[in-house]
Amino acid sequence: MTAALPLALDCDPGVDDALALLLACAAPSLALRLVTTVSGNAPASVCAANARRLLDLAGRAEVPVIAGEDRAVPDAVVHGADGLRGLDLPPPSRPPDGTEAAAALAGFDGILVALGPLTNLARALAPGARWRRLVVMGGAIGPGNTPSGAEYNFAADPAAAAAVLAAGLRPTLVPLDLAREALATPERIEALARACPIGRRIAPMLAGYAEQDRFHHGLAGAMVADLHAVAILDRPDLYATRPARIAVDEAGRCREDTAAPMLDLVVAVKADALFAHLAERLARLSQA
Repeated sequence: MTAALPLALDCDPGVDDALALLLACAAPSLALRLVTTVSGNAPASVCAANARRLLDLAGRAEVPVIAGEDRAVPDAVVHGADGLRGLDLPPPSRPPDGTEAAAALAGFDGILVALGPLTNLARALAPGARWRRLVVMGGAIGPGNTPSGAEYNFAADPAAAAAVLAAGLRPTLVPLDLAREALATPERIEALARACPIGRRIAPMLAGYAEQDRFHHGLAGAMVADLHAVAILDRPDLYATRPARIAVDEAGRCREDTAAPMLDLVVAVKADALFAHLAERLARLSQA
């Protein structure tokens, strides 16, 4: 039996972060060891509380949660004031495990998945952090979701995004473009709700999120971009990638640049299979 991959999540929960975190808890191929938070979908302290609430829901209260940088302006419109669109969860069962997220990430020996602005990661690089693998959800090759045309995570801290992509770590980059290929439509949300108790618990949150993406972007469902950054580790067969060299400008916009270090750009996903897999994993988590 293959050993589970040691995993850290740097995140800003966040509706789609919630799906990614729950999948990380449910997948037997992954061993979630650390969660760090950064301001993004909510302030870093709120994100840290949300992460602990979600870990409680998943039965994984033992996973350390360390709050980090609080620089980004929270994206409260889409994700709601609490970051989880009012998801009905109890307060966290425990306090945070510290506030030095960058130091915790710098010392982590495993796979790192970044789901929010890259402020913590850029700080962690200073002492020479080298992870076994880095997966970043951020950036957009086509249209972004901010007024500048950039994707939110990169727009929130463009200097950090540029530093991380330029560090020579050959990350796997999950751009916003991919999320448009695999929307959480009403039908897919209903299927999750039918699958298990956790699916029913989170369905109203996803439905509210989908309504915001319909209103703001004219989409038929929600862009759950962060989910892919964990799912590609659990089910790599559902994804296609290509080598690319991506640079980030001062606004967080991405462009292909032959002078930039190589990364692996995720370009396609089998959407129906992904949501079926998520339902199966959430059902497993509910039974546990």
